[in-house]
Amino acid sequence: MSLSSLQLDAFLAVCRERSFSKAARRLSLTQSALSQRVTALEGQLEQSLLIRDREGVRLTDAGERLLRYCLAREVLETEALHSLGAEAALAGSVRVAGYSSIVRSVLMPALAPLLRSHPEVRVELLSREMADLPEMLHRGETDYVVLDHVWQCAGVESVDLGEEKNVLIESTRYSERSTFFLDHDADDATTERLLRSRSDQLDPSRRSYLDDVYGVLDGVALGLGRAVVSSHLIPDGLPVKRVHGYGVLKNPVVLHFLAQPYYSELHQQVLACLEIGCKSRLAEKK
Repeated sequence: MSLSSLQLDAFLAVCRERSFSKAARRLSLTQSALSQRVTALEGQLEQSLLIRDREGVRLTDAGERLLRYCLAREVLETEALHSLGAEAALAGSVRVAGYSSIVRSVLMPALAPLLRSHPEVRVELLSREMADLPEMLHRGETDYVVLDHVWQCAGVESVDLGEEKNVLIESTRYSERSTFFLDHDADDATTERLLRSRSDQLDPSRRSYLDDVYGVLDGVALGLGRAVVSSHLIPDGLPVKRVHGYGVLKNPVVLHFLAQPYYSELHQQVLACLEIGCKSRLAEKK
């Protein structure tokens, strides 16, 4: 039994778009034609692959397994096309998702040398909430996710990229709101974790939220409150200082990707760049 490339492409498009209508537009098909291809694939495999609900499309367990095959197949085809070409240039796409304190400041600089050396490689860097990242990998929306912990999950590989060193900072110019603490959002527990290490309690009425880590840094500089941030993010010249009496909260930075029977040359180079580049960036400031 062989699987139809057209049917597999239809399935992969639905996985990526999380919508039959969007996937149909992406493949320049009618929605009916797309649905027929996916249905035919399910019939051939005698497995339900996709579940439609109010939130869109979800993968079944069988669908998740087939998605891994489709992603591996796509990588192999891309590598074969370019390795058999005249110049055998490295090409393909790299999709990496992580959280706000890592994507712009660490992942982008780490990947930059690879992207400059290989102009045919496309990149997509995504900054998302930590809780959303694992499902993005399972749904095929990204090739890699970076978390602040090791994700123990069958079929997922992990690679250590270093560690963030979080410190409590305050403005050097203003002190009126020194009892307030700035966080990303209400679910951000970084400040609470650092305060707990000294048996301090975080008063919910003294919390303010500034949506992203760069907003938090600006807020501290403007005297809106104190904040716990990774030391590698603090630029020279920003009017902030470390609050004495508090230790360092260390968080691991861990890359995750789906295990595959074969890893492309692009994957191996991405891995090498991230391991070297991320550890270097994170170690720049102690």
